[in-house]
Amino acid sequence: MKVGMISLGCSKNQVDSEMMLGLLLKSGFSLSLSLDESDLIIINTCAFIDAAKNEAIETIAEVINKKRKGQKIVVCGCFAERYKDFITYNFKDIDLVITLKDYPNFSSLISSFFEVKNDSLSFTSRLLISPSFSPYIRIADGCNNHCAFCAIPLIRGSYQSRKMEDIIDEASYLVKGGAKELNIIAQDTSKYGVDNYHKLMLPELLKKLSEIEGVYLIRIFYIYPETVTDELISVIKSHENIAPYFDIPLQHASNKVLSLMGRHFSKEKSISLIQKIKKEIPSSVIRTTLMVGFPGESNKDFKELIQFVKEMRFFHMGAFTYSREEGTKSYFMKKRVPEIIKRRRYDILMNTQRIISEDLKRDLVGKEFSAIIDSYDEESVSYNIRSYHFAPEGIDGSIIAFSSLLEKLNPGDIVIVKIVSSSEYDLYGNIERKISK
Repeated sequence: MKVGMISLGCSKNQVDSEMMLGLLLKSGFSLSLSLDESDLIIINTCAFIDAAKNEAIETIAEVINKKRKGQKIVVCGCFAERYKDFITYNFKDIDLVITLKDYPNFSSLISSFFEVKNDSLSFTSRLLISPSFSPYIRIADGCNNHCAFCAIPLIRGSYQSRKMEDIIDEASYLVKGGAKELNIIAQDTSKYGVDNYHKLMLPELLKKLSEIEGVYLIRIFYIYPETVTDELISVIKSHENIAPYFDIPLQHASNKVLSLMGRHFSKEKSISLIQKIKKEIPSSVIRTTLMVGFPGESNKDFKELIQFVKEMRFFHMGAFTYSREEGTKSYFMKKRVPEIIKRRRYDILMNTQRIISEDLKRDLVGKEFSAIIDSYDEESVSYNIRSYHFAPEGIDGSIIAFSSLLEKLNPGDIVIVKIVSSSEYDLYGNIERKISK
């Protein structure tokens, strides 16, 4: 029996896909890279914004159109959780829809078609989709922020932290399997522990993870500004194997828009936080995510956002246009921004950041950094590598590096690279030496 997987959406969704695949392989399935040859096809979907929902619908339709006799198609994930009735009504050839609430019964549900061991989805069954040297570890699920534009609490439910000992066990398990870079994720990573420990426990978790022998780098994603504490900054600053990489989704700079969004942070507090991080850790990388076109966003608000970006000079910035999601507080808000204006504002914002990004990367020319090798490109005879400045999977860009070393370098090797030039989003360098396998 062969299983094919299509995993859409974020890295948090990917972790679910990896656990599903691992469980199925333990039950005798083999992984197929060809959907045509698969007996079972699982489509793990996203439903965060319109683009994600459209991608889910298009993917389901495409797979159904190529479905052969005897194949079973299963749809799961956030889109399945939120739109199960839509899927079952519009896609008659789907054999099974598994919602997030059904995940504890994943084995028994699949067993309606194939013999599957009665086991639960867990980290010990994960088959990594991401490189084994750079896996994701999800430390919590759900969200309590209830931002006016976001459907995640409606889909994933309230915030649920994992037990710290389980996370440590998973990290140790992954390191024994070759992991060097641990990517810590949750919908709101910095609130880890508020539910089951009744206090912010991310600093303590990071300290314990950093003590695991063999961990080259720990990278944290999705830390919300109101819970970036002095203690968290201090822990990151004092541990060499915790990347000074601050991924803080600020969303906007206009206090009026932030209030409409239901955000719990002001522009002034954002500025103060960013200045504090840069003062405490001058080498820090600050990444943010911003939204344009939220209902009520005026030209004045947008200009304020552009000025904020120019002043804060983020090393990385992602942006998206507002997507109207049913069930959210913003769904019935008036003064909606026309799509053409959303797109124009998005383009201006990204062009503004492009210039800043180019300047900041130019400042790194001539410097040396340790970096992890992601891949080798035979055509260009170059390596794709990442220092702490860059997240996995090309989210931020990377370093294109050449090597004159006689020894062969492999993905997962740690090297020293000297930066010789830069572009808008990438750096270019020479590998000076290898420091570990």
